[in-house]
Formats: sequence, structure tokens, C-alpha cells
Amino acid sequence: MREALEVCRGELTAKGLQVTVNLEATRPQLTGDPSRLRQVFWNLLQNAAKFTPEGGAITVRSRDREGGGVAVEVADTGAGISPELLPKIFDAFERGTSKTPLGVDGLGLGLAIAQAIVQAHGGRILATSAGEGQGATFTVELPAHPEKGAAG
Repeated sequence: MREALEVCRGELTAKGLQVTVNLEATRPQLTGDPSRLRQVFWNLLQNAAKFTPEGGAITVRSRDREGGGVAVEVADTGAGISPELLPKIFDAFERGTSKTPLGVDGLGLGLAIAQAIVQAHGGRILATSAGEGQGATFTVELPAHPEKGAAG
């Protein structure tokens, strides 16, 4: 997550976004491809920056999951997601109807790819929003690094 934040730092700063980072996970040992996981977090941060107007806020948190593993949240004060769109947000080519503050939309593949990567790592990704104009929170839950010698 820290590397993804560094990659996005310029864009976040240029928009005057307030970024709060609270990485509290004490057991962040995960099994997986660091490049692909970095891609997931980069995508979530890029989306948060894209859909949050100048002067808005983005909060990044990590915490230990009950039963092991880690959860990482990226929350923003941006455009939000309508209740009708939430069930489809991870579908390929789904872009919804709301525009970014600059009127620019992507291809609608980033979240579908992020979901596929997270699922390939045995985790899940969730999206929540109180609706349009209410910001959004994306949570990535990843399982713990298996103990050596454990069946996998």
C-alpha cells in the first residue's frame, strides 16, 4: 500500500486532496504477487483521486482481520456510487452514469481487474457508498499467510 501511495502522491497533492493514512495491521504478512496487489491498491487510489473533487479527502486504513489476514480500506469524499450501481461496480465495462469532476471516465475495467486479482489471492473486495455525492469506501480483505507446512 505504501508503494501505491507513493506512485499516486503527485496526483493527490496536485488536487489538494487531504490524505490520511492509518496502517494499523500488525500481521500484514500475505502470500501473493506483490506487483499485482500493488496494482489493486494503485487502482483504488487512482479511482478515489479521480472521483474526489479538489480539496476532498481520502483515507487509507489497514487492520488485522479476525481469524487472520488483513483488511485495507480506501475511503473518499467523492462522487459516491448510486445504490443501483453498487451490485454491478465490479462488472467489466461498467462505468455507471456519474462523471468524474472533470467529466472523464475510464474503460470500466479497473475494478473488474482488481476483483480478479484479489480473488486469485483468496480474498475479496467490497464497495460501499451511501449514494451519489456521499463518497465511497472500497475494502480489500486478504487471508493470512499460511503457516509453513500447512496444507494449501
